[in-house]
This record gives sequence, structure tokens and C-alpha cells, in this order.
Amino acid sequence: MKLLTFLGVGRYDETEYNWNGQSVLGRFAPMASSKFSNADQVIVFATQEAELAHGQAFRSALNLPVHFVPVPKGENEDELWQVFSKVAENVVPGEEVAFDVTHGLRSFPLVGILAAAFLRTGLRVSLKAVYYGAFDVRDQSVSPNRTPMFDLTPMLTLLEWAIASDRFSRTGDGRYFASLLREQQKKLALKSRKKSDQLTQVGNIGKLASALTDISQSLSLIRPQLAMRQIERLPTQVQAALPMLAQASATLPFQMMLNATLQSFEQLSLSDPSSDLRQDLLTQRAMIRWYADHEHWMQAVSLAREWLVSWVMLQFGLTSLTVLADRHRIEGVVNSEAEEFVKIKQQHMTYQPVFLKTLPQVETVLGLWKSLTNTRNDIDHAAMRENPQEPDTLVKQIQGYIRALEDLPL
Repeated sequence: MKLLTFLGVGRYDETEYNWNGQSVLGRFAPMASSKFSNADQVIVFATQEAELAHGQAFRSALNLPVHFVPVPKGENEDELWQVFSKVAENVVPGEEVAFDVTHGLRSFPLVGILAAAFLRTGLRVSLKAVYYGAFDVRDQSVSPNRTPMFDLTPMLTLLEWAIASDRFSRTGDGRYFASLLREQQKKLALKSRKKSDQLTQVGNIGKLASALTDISQSLSLIRPQLAMRQIERLPTQVQAALPMLAQASATLPFQMMLNATLQSFEQLSLSDPSSDLRQDLLTQRAMIRWYADHEHWMQAVSLAREWLVSWVMLQFGLTSLTVLADRHRIEGVVNSEAEEFVKIKQQHMTYQPVFLKTLPQVETVLGLWKSLTNTRNDIDHAAMRENPQEPDTLVKQIQGYIRALEDLPL
């Protein structure tokens, strides 16, 4: 197991480092963290000045193989990236490592923590601990002084919550939140394993995680009515989980995001879509806009095409939007009239609808139908056609379709 650490040019005084009931006396914090982590080698990132000042003493203090890696001082952004690069170069994907970020130049501990977070998520490094010896708050009433050492690994969860929040804000996908919630659920379950009443409450966190996963999957796979019902239940599931979330400090970032999470979904909520077809289509139309706002273009255009069929069905009093025979019949009528509409317009003649005379904005609908269907097919059939559209063109077309759908009366 490898310990990665930093070293600066400051004066390092002897102190007793304490962690989890263990203690080690020495000048350098990695003396203690190498023992606490059972490391078999130590990689030290240090400037040439730091190695000259403390390298010999450091090697003598640790009864382990020690390898110094020269790094710049971090005087500008480029040099800080060089420090990060040196750290990453000395880690193999999948290996187990620990960090000690006690020593080093002022910026190095921060670079170390951020590097640890990246290596854990990006390179799947098994991160055993991130040690920090809090020398400034040592107990000076005893001799030798006693310095508490902390494992900062739990604080890396804050960065993971930040990533999950960013992903949710950009994509609306709550599965990253769900994954972190399940990790906290496991930890709380271990603490509460002898208290049956608390275990039930801990289970509510798991139910909330499942709810976020189910909603994200339903939206991803374009299950509009199912997503509406799931979103309708979400506030209740949040309230049920809050008591245990409040007891888990590591979920504080998620608690701060709760309102934003609920607000993102609230316009897509409907308890019984089949009981109010107009509200169902209003909510689906909001869902199409939601897809576009989160750049889910394939879902947006697929639902938009189906929404237009449903809208026509509603205009003609068809009250079950999922009966395939009815949908196919309406699609056939709209398609045949749309083809005739295009031919007539190409001849600069006046179009007279046959079966859709009473349809509001009939010419708009027929013109939209052919273009929308063509774009949907271009995307859903993976551009397996001659002259497929470029992605930026498709995006602009979809944005135009959504604006047109939003102008149709309901």
C-alpha cells in the first residue's frame, strides 16, 4: 500500500500524532500516517529546496522505502497543474493508496485533496484515507504535545455531491444523487442495526434513492405518464427521509439541493394522467420542454411526435390515448392529408382538408407533421439514410418544433 505525501521547507517540530486510539511520536506527520495505514512505501512530492532541507531527516525517520518526486513551487496555475500531474503519474489505476496532506507548501494540501478525489472517481483508485495532522490545534498542556490527526476522506464526499449536483443541474438525472444516498443509507444502517425503529427510518433514504432512480429512468426511456405519477409521490418520499437525512452530516449538500430538485420536477407532476387528458397533454408538453432544456434531444423529438398524435386525438374526442388502433388510424389520416398538403402547396394552390376540416390550425399541424416525423426518424434510425442532417441542424429543428407545439391550443 502506497502513501503519497508532501514536504515543505518549514520547521517541523516533534509532536505526538493521535488517530483512532493510536499514537506516533515524531517530527513528520507521514511517520504516523504510514503506520496508521500500514503503508509499505512512501512517495514524497517536494521542491528541490524542501528535499535539501529535510530529505535526509525524513528518510531516516521512516523505516520504509521513500521516493522523492521533484515538483515546482506552485507559483502559478500551470505549476499547480504540474504538481497534480506528478501525483497522477505515480498512481496506478485500481491500486490502493493513502494520502497525507499535512505538510508542504500552502497550496499543496489543497491540490492533494483534489487529486485524491479525482483519482478515486476518475482512475478508480482505492483510497484508504486522507490524513491531516492538525498541528495548529495541538494540546500544548502536555509534553510532548499531542496533535490530533484526522481522516479527511469523508469530506471528499462533498466533491462527489458537487459533481452529482452539477450533473443534475445539467441533465436532470438524479441517479448520481441516488448512488450517494445509498452509500449514506448503508452507513446509517450499520449504526442503527440494533434499533429497529431507526432501521425503518433509514429505509426511507433507500426509498428516496429508488424514487430518484425510477424517475430518471422513466424520463430517459420516455415513459411520460409513469414519470408523472412517480414525480407526484416524490415530495412525500422526501419528507419521509428528512429525519434520517438530518442525522447524516454527509448528506447536508443533498439537503441543500432538495428544493432545487423538487422544483426541477414539479411541472412534470400529475397523479392520474388518464383522468384529465388535457392536463396530461399540458404536462407532456412541459416534459418536452424539460427534455430540451436538459439537452435530451432524442427524447424531446420522440415525445413531440407522439404528443402531436395525441393532440389530434383529443381534438376529435378520443378519450384513450394509448389505444394503438386509434393512434394508427389518426396517424394514417394525418399522414395522408399532410402529403396532400405538401403537394398542393408546392403547386401554390389553396389546400382544402378532407378529414381534418375542424382541426385547429390545420395547415400548421400538417406542415409540422411531415418535418417533425422526418427529424424523429433521422435521429431514431441512427442516420441510416442518405444525407442525414448535421447535429446542430437537428437541434435547431427540434427547438422550432417545440415552439410550434407550445402555440397549439389546449
